Amino acid sequence: MVKIAIIIPRDLVKVAESAASDFEESIHIIEGSMERGLDLAKEYEAKGYDVIIARGGTQLLLKNGGLSIPTVPIPITVIDIFNAIKEAEKVGDNIAIIAFNNMLTAIESFIKVTGIKYQIIQVANEKDVKEKISDIASKGIKVVIGGGVVARYGPKYDIKPIVIKTGREAIISAIEEAKRVAIATREEKKRGERFRTIVENSRDGIISVDKNGYINTFNSTAEKLLKINGKEAIGKHIDNVLPQLELTDILYSGIGEMEVIKNIQENKIMVSNIPIKINDEVVDAISMLQDVNRIQMMEEKIRREIYTTGLYAKYTFEDILGVSKESKESIRIGKEYAKVNSTILIEGETGTGKEVMAQSIHNYSNQAEGPFVAVNCAALPENLLESELFGYAPGSFTGADKKGKRGLFELAHRGTIFLDEICGLNPSIQGRLLRVLQEKQVMRIGDNKVIPIEVRVITATNRNLHNLVLERKFREDLFYRLNVLKIVIPPLRKRYEDIPYLVEHFIQYYSLKLGKSAITLSEEAMEYLSLYNWPGNVRELKNFVERLMVVAKHSHIELSDIKDKFIVVDSVRNDPIAYQLDNQRIHNKNNIKTEDYMTLYSSEKEAIINALKDNMGVINFTAKALGISRTTLWRKMKKYDLDVLR
Repeated sequence: MVKIAIIIPRDLVKVAESAASDFEESIHIIEGSMERGLDLAKEYEAKGYDVIIARGGTQLLLKNGGLSIPTVPIPITVIDIFNAIKEAEKVGDNIAIIAFNNMLTAIESFIKVTGIKYQIIQVANEKDVKEKISDIASKGIKVVIGGGVVARYGPKYDIKPIVIKTGREAIISAIEEAKRVAIATREEKKRGERFRTIVENSRDGIISVDKNGYINTFNSTAEKLLKINGKEAIGKHIDNVLPQLELTDILYSGIGEMEVIKNIQENKIMVSNIPIKINDEVVDAISMLQDVNRIQMMEEKIRREIYTTGLYAKYTFEDILGVSKESKESIRIGKEYAKVNSTILIEGETGTGKEVMAQSIHNYSNQAEGPFVAVNCAALPENLLESELFGYAPGSFTGADKKGKRGLFELAHRGTIFLDEICGLNPSIQGRLLRVLQEKQVMRIGDNKVIPIEVRVITATNRNLHNLVLERKFREDLFYRLNVLKIVIPPLRKRYEDIPYLVEHFIQYYSLKLGKSAITLSEEAMEYLSLYNWPGNVRELKNFVERLMVVAKHSHIELSDIKDKFIVVDSVRNDPIAYQLDNQRIHNKNNIKTEDYMTLYSSEKEAIINALKDNMGVINFTAKALGISRTTLWRKMKKYDLDVLR
């Protein structure tokens, strides 16, 4: 309950008691003068009172007296002034009014309404009252109107004092205001205490300064981090204590800075400086400090926990290798799709890198900080797949964990779930999956409670889902729900210009992994590989290079080293040697020397384009014609965004 003390002159005590009787609050009426007002107020402040009510000069004295609790004035109204003047006129016409600042408004309003002017003498304290009464006595003034203090000094100078009476309604109004102020003050204290608790218990160092740059907050974490005594720092200018924080720049500019690493007190500290504004004016600034070493330790801990669960994506778009137009287009589409949360369907043959694309989309999206959960729908038995996807309640079936189990959809909350080989789902699970996609919630097996989830769904298939729908092997409604955004990853045989690039990449990769020297391939050997169908796509090519690196007897590989020993070119695509010889004849026919290309055409790009045309897109011959290596040619083609067309 709010506790209110009212300090008031003796002649108003009964009026105040009457007004206080209308309230349930604890209100104590104290008879007191301006002389004793401050001592009385401090006494009741110590007793735990929330607010002090006083009048006129007494209230002004308390307001400036260093109290930690608020004071509320009893308002003096125009009616109060009118009644006092009427009483004074009964004594005489020579009247003066002694007024404190908080009384002037009512007096000036009365004069404005009546048009009658009186001598108004403004005072600031009790000493002024005594001096002014002495002064007006010498000028023949016989009546003085004012607060309770005039009753003390008027008779000493043979002046009749008329004390302004305060009505019951004015005191009731003051009590109402005191209640409001007390409640607001309590809430402010709660907020302040809450703020202090947060600041002192924060794991971040927190320092704040006022608009002039003087420190007013320095929490214990900042003390430990910077090895500075916070109590000694408070009250000092920030530039004299920690100029490295550059907080004064924030005060002047009003522009904050977030997560900037600075060297402070021989430590690397991540600093966020934030201006505090009221009506666009900077009134404070806060600096939040984090130990970079601690951040790194926490990140490492989180990373270890995620890696332990296996719910993370390790691949990014940088891991999708290729220089062909098709490869670049797949990456472009993947990045666009990553910007939204819609369901994605990835189609591609075995070994084309569907999961690499799915992980890259996840790591490029807003869900990158969340889990990435992958499951091969064709690799698990139907009954096990259902419990893995949706989880189960305790005791749902024989052999079930007594505590129940979270499903993969729950584990993927606020992340991505990747359903590979989606075409392997049976109709029952297809129906449950459709409901999850529609309702954004799952129900565990054997349970009747739904669990809301926020999951990005990416699916993949090596078969044509639309054809499966036509064959009634896949639900049509689920197909349309999955086929919102679609990426088709072309097989390697349709982007054979990627083959030399991938071969060289995997040679370097396995050279490091196996600790062996890198090998080189002859032109004929590389062309032979470019003509192969690669039914296993990138996965098959990678395995081929690994096998070649392991068993190769020489550092330079000829066609005879691989033909019919590692792979056999499909006869449909013709004999590679004949193909190679045909291109050789074309090359001999053109017989354009290296320097001719660079002089015939005005730019390097034009020279490369025409060299590719003259050599029917054969990289080895084109590179030789230009007098550069295959690697340099690939790099320049990538620079100019050129594709190989045969």
